[in-house]
Amino acid sequence: MENISLKASNTGYQIEIPATSDFEQSLTELKTMLKKVRGADKSTHDTEFSVKTGQRLLTSEQQVELEKVITAFDHFSMGTVVADVQTNEAAATALHDQKVYFVPQIIRSGQEVFFDGDVVLLGKVHQGAILEAAKNIYVVGNVDGAVLHAGYPDNNDAIITGDVRRAAQIRISNLVAIVADSPELGQQKFAYINDQHELAYAAMTDLEKQKPELYRQMEAQ
Repeated sequence: MENISLKASNTGYQIEIPATSDFEQSLTELKTMLKKVRGADKSTHDTEFSVKTGQRLLTSEQQVELEKVITAFDHFSMGTVVADVQTNEAAATALHDQKVYFVPQIIRSGQEVFFDGDVVLLGKVHQGAILEAAKNIYVVGNVDGAVLHAGYPDNNDAIITGDVRRAAQIRISNLVAIVADSPELGQQKFAYINDQHELAYAAMTDLEKQKPELYRQMEAQ
């Protein structure tokens, strides 16, 4: 049948509804298939039917219709419904998680600028300015007496890296370090929060060890 297919699986059966099929016709063909399955299997054990819809997202009404067709037969139940496309909510979450802001402009004294994601600073942050990021801050440009705040307001997984030697302060989540008191900071270092909830510094070559998830994300890009 062109509008639907039915395959046996380890836990029951898998229904596949092609994205190009007519949904109502698919339901009609499914009823015919289920009658054959019920006729061939006289047992009273419960049988689950999972559903794959490919590049089609079923509406809530379509899922209700589909479940009615399946559960009309004794001991048949509908399992998971899986599509190869994201819901709008899942897509929005994924885009939010991937936000990277390239900042080429000058952030001047007295300004406080926030970015809801990663920040790659290409421009300059003047003394008395504050640059805040929900995630990581990568300094490529110049920081002159400014405050860099990664993981704002409470993301302990964030890092700050790049040449921050002329910054006034760096902050990650709720922790603060005076840069003048941290001579170990340099272009090949990154700042992070360690397991003791302290600001710590490590060479970029140690990123995989200290922040394996972040390292994998960067490697995949």
